[in-house]
Amino acid sequence: MKTVFVIDGGAGRAIAAIPALIKYSKKNQNFKVMVMGWDSLYWGIPELHDKVFNPDQKGAFEQFFMDADRVISPEPYRVPGYYKQEKSLAEAFDYLINETDDHSDLGAPVLKTNRQEELQAANFMQSVRQQQQKQKTIVIQPFGRSIEKPQEGVLLDQSSRSINPDTYLKLVKKLATKYNLVLFAEKNFWMPEDTYTMKPEADLRMWSAFIDAADYFIGCDSAGQHMARAFNKPGTVIIGSTFSINTSYPKHFNIVERDVPKVYSPIRISGLESHLADRFNESTVEFSDEEINTMYADIVKDIEKKVK
Repeated sequence: MKTVFVIDGGAGRAIAAIPALIKYSKKNQNFKVMVMGWDSLYWGIPELHDKVFNPDQKGAFEQFFMDADRVISPEPYRVPGYYKQEKSLAEAFDYLINETDDHSDLGAPVLKTNRQEELQAANFMQSVRQQQQKQKTIVIQPFGRSIEKPQEGVLLDQSSRSINPDTYLKLVKKLATKYNLVLFAEKNFWMPEDTYTMKPEADLRMWSAFIDAADYFIGCDSAGQHMARAFNKPGTVIIGSTFSINTSYPKHFNIVERDVPKVYSPIRISGLESHLADRFNESTVEFSDEEINTMYADIVKDIEKKVK
C-alpha cells in the first residue's frame, strides 16, 4: 500500500512528527511525506531523507499522489488523548501515523546538521564568547509563531504562547550578567531595548546548529524547544496558555509556568472557542517582577546543575 503523509502546521509540529515517521519506516518503506514549508528539517535523517518533499516541488502531484493508495493528514489537535492532556504532540502523531496507544518505543525527535553548518555554528559561538566574555552561552527564543507587530514598538501574541516582551527584557537583563545570550527571533521582532543579546539572521537549519552548539536553551511553545530536544540540549521552557504535557518535554526540560487557571484552546477544532480561550488565558504570561526573579533563580539553578 502506497501512503502519502501530509504534515502541516509550524516547524515544531514538523519536528514532533519525526519520531512517529521513523517508527513507521521500520515496518513500511512504501511511503512519502509532504512537509508544508519545513522539509529541509528532515534532510540527513536516514529513514526519511529520500521520503520527503514539499508542496512546491514541480511534478509532486503526478509523482507522489497519483499512484498513492491513501493520503493521510494526521492532526494531533483532534486526538482526544491530546486535548485531554494525556498525550504529547509526538505521541498524538504516533497514535495517528502508527495507529497505536503504545508509545513506549517512540524515540525523541531527531535532526541532522552537516559539517558546514556545524562549522558555521562553532565559529559564530566563538564570536559570541569573544564579544560577551562569559563562559556559558544560551540561545533564547521568546516568541512563537503567533507573535505579531500590529504597530511600531508593539509585539503581541494573542494566543499567549510567547513570552511577554516586558518579561523577556527583564529576564535577559538579569541573565546577561552571567551568560552569553543569543536571540532566536526574526528581525522584525527585534526590540531596540534589547541590548543584551547577539542577533544573527539565519534559516531554521542554521538555528538548529546554533542551538546544538550552545550550552543551554530558553524558549516558549515554539520550534526552538523541539530543536533543543532533538540535540538533547538542556533548557527551560516558559509555558503560557498551552499545557506542557502536550506541547513540550517536561521529563527533559525545566518547565516554568504561572500558577493561574487556564483552559485548553481548541484550535483546529472550534474557531470560536479557541478565541474565547485566548481571552481567558492572557494572565498565563503576565509574570510579576517577583515571579521573574524566581524564574531567573530557577533557570540559573538548572544551568549550574546541568551545564558543566
